[in-house]
Amino acid sequence: MDAMVLAAMAKWPDVPAVYGFLALDARGRWWLKGERVANAALTGFLARNYAIDAAGRAYVQNGPQQVFVACACAPRVIRREAGLWRAEPDGATGSVDALWLTPDGELYAAFAGSLALVDDRELVSLADEILPGWNGDEATLPAAVELDGQRVPLACCAADALAVRFALQLTPRGP
Repeated sequence: MDAMVLAAMAKWPDVPAVYGFLALDARGRWWLKGERVANAALTGFLARNYAIDAAGRAYVQNGPQQVFVACACAPRVIRREAGLWRAEPDGATGSVDALWLTPDGELYAAFAGSLALVDDRELVSLADEILPGWNGDEATLPAAVELDGQRVPLACCAADALAVRFALQLTPRGP
């Protein structure tokens, strides 16, 4: 987090949290009061001060105030960049430890200790790589796939069940 944010937290520890103001879409893009955030300085600030708390709620620390984030699918959206898995919105990098395919065709991953949605623009190339020749029948889905030089478990699971499994509150609500 930014040093100025940490200093503000220490100076004003009891500022009430904000809900319903910020959102993250299925591609990891920021939305503020229903408008897409395009300002690079603002998206950079949001990314640097983004976190997930122990209750499974994504938030941005805005000075002394936590601004909780409504996540469309997961707190992170990942895609490959130069051979690495990189997450939006915070730029975290890491490896994929497990994969889940939903009935809607979304692909989720265990990534950096939490749940991430695989960016939909990755799906065709990733499916060709890890599921060559798969016919789309859930009964023939392999239990594990080769990804980035390691065997990664693969299973079918509904998105809402994954949020429960990872103890996430995708749409935090105020008291």
